[in-house]
Amino acid sequence: MLPPGHLAGGFLAAEVLLKSTKPDLSAEQLRLLVWWGVFFSFAPDLDNFAAFAKIHAWWYKPGMDNTIHRKFLTHVPLLWLAAGLLIALAAPNTYVRYFGLMVWLGSWTHFALDSIDYGVMWLWPFNKKVWALRNRGIRPSVNGKNFFDYWWNFIKLYVKSWTFYAEVLILLITLIISTKY
Repeated sequence: MLPPGHLAGGFLAAEVLLKSTKPDLSAEQLRLLVWWGVFFSFAPDLDNFAAFAKIHAWWYKPGMDNTIHRKFLTHVPLLWLAAGLLIALAAPNTYVRYFGLMVWLGSWTHFALDSIDYGVMWLWPFNKKVWALRNRGIRPSVNGKNFFDYWWNFIKLYVKSWTFYAEVLILLITLIISTKY
């Protein structure tokens, strides 16, 4: 999934959590928690910068493993769960407790959305199995001789995937709900 879909997923998860639990926090604290949920929904993909730096390019070249960024620790759901729950359980107040929940839930929306088409190693380091609704670990090869050519070809393939339609739906729902912001 592309960044807009991940960000929208984090927004929706934060909204659902805060609306359903109604914590005793100020409006400003609630707004900040929503934005923390949004941030942590994209945070696992920050490893893309390290992946691109490792290959000295802003696109994956033909024959290259284009899933390299999913092999960094930032793509380990159990670590995000542990970090979020540790913060939530050790929290000195309600705001920090909910911040910990945003670390966990925001990041897990990322992994859930990645599990639509490509997949995630949900149980790593205990198991390397990639879990997905379809195409488990299979990525179509994107050819491109330069940055623009690669990303143009990527977008043409992406709009044919299930993930694209899920992303459009999530973005539409987010746009409807977010009008209050």
